Amino acid sequence: MLNLFDRFVQNLTWRTAQVAQLAMVVVMAITVTNVIIRIPWRPIGGAVEMVEMSGAVLLGLGVAYTAIMKGHIMVGILVERFSPRVQGLIELFVCIIALFFSYILARELVFFAHERMIAGYETGHLRIPIAPSIYLVAFGFIMLVLVLLLDMIKAAITVVKGSEAP
Repeated sequence: MLNLFDRFVQNLTWRTAQVAQLAMVVVMAITVTNVIIRIPWRPIGGAVEMVEMSGAVLLGLGVAYTAIMKGHIMVGILVERFSPRVQGLIELFVCIIALFFSYILARELVFFAHERMIAGYETGHLRIPIAPSIYLVAFGFIMLVLVLLLDMIKAAITVVKGSEAP
């Protein structure tokens, strides 16, 4: 069951990371195009808004993949000197704290997006609704919660067994 959940989370985070990569390409294309055409013509109208919205998608959909690939900053040099059980205990403690704050953040982002959708908030120049991008960021943090839950289960297994989870 754990392997099935692990595969599901990894596949989901990989697919959404691909969407984040596409958002990065959009950001780069808009920026480069805007710089190139700025001198002979006028800059692209709403380029800043498009980059901001794409940046939100990039952040929101890339954070869970970064966590599952352990691409975040860790203090591994200190922790790796301990036994696997103590390492698992430290990982469990860190996962619980991160899970709590990530859950709160995801929940509040959903509420925030809903309020913005009801109020009809849009970007200033292009009139793009901002709620969908906030929902995407919330979805990214919900996926981060799944990754942290998976890590927490693995850390608990390590604490109980005294060796790393499969």
